[in-house]
Amino acid sequence: MPKTRRVAVYLDKGGTGKTTSAAHLGAALDAGGHDVLLVDLAGKQGDLAKELGVDDQLQADIANEDDFPNVATTMGNRWGDVAEMVGTDEAVDRLVYPTETGVDLIPAHPDLDGLDADLGNVDDVDDRYSRFRRFLDDYVEPLDRWDVVILDMPGLANNITYNGLWAAQNVVTPVLMGSFEYSQAQRLQEDLEKIRSNYGEDVRLQMLIPNQFDRRTNLHAEKLAAFQDEFGELLAPEYVVDSQQIRTATEEGQTLFDIPDDELLKTGKDARDAFATNAAELYNRLTDD
Repeated sequence: MPKTRRVAVYLDKGGTGKTTSAAHLGAALDAGGHDVLLVDLAGKQGDLAKELGVDDQLQADIANEDDFPNVATTMGNRWGDVAEMVGTDEAVDRLVYPTETGVDLIPAHPDLDGLDADLGNVDDVDDRYSRFRRFLDDYVEPLDRWDVVILDMPGLANNITYNGLWAAQNVVTPVLMGSFEYSQAQRLQEDLEKIRSNYGEDVRLQMLIPNQFDRRTNLHAEKLAAFQDEFGELLAPEYVVDSQQIRTATEEGQTLFDIPDDELLKTGKDARDAFATNAAELYNRLTDD
């Protein structure tokens, strides 16, 4: 078992707040004294880099062709050569962008676009889906620099997704309070059971986080009760209230944890506190495993 706790933020659907949840869970864990590495596997749009305020530097590096190696390289055929040529520490350092929030980030890269097809050409299924796990096991874990690795995942099941799930083994899922999202959460449980049965990989849902919760409507309260009945202790201890301040902060390359208390609105403070509570509980669940 790796010492570093790993979790993938995943649901086979876009628009549920996976990237924002990954950023805020990472920021909450950092504020709680943990060293956190975030990895964006979600696609070339690089939303985590934008939300954490390092997109300008990333785009400059890409424009200047100073973007090799990148996250896609870790699952390609050249990573071992790169690490051997420059040394493991240097190779990993080239991937990582420090952020003002305090977490470290391996951002998404345009090369992820072609990576899914490249992985599909790998005949050996174990090799195809285990490449990112080997990167974490063999190159990140020995550095002993991070307590937690959080993977922001694509909003669909593909070869990159399976690499993330194999590497993390643990899943946290933000869900909106809707019937479709309720069905998606049920389907996620079924999909993870198929992974365990068909591939022997013990990938399990650790936490469902009710997200963008509107306290003004009975519909959300009723749907939350349905989630509680269906998923029980898998549900996070706190829902994350819908707050414009989350959107404003992320557009400015920040999280709520970067905003002083006296500048937080009530919904912003409530959302920040919910992320802090849920992050602490998530860490406990990962540690208990």
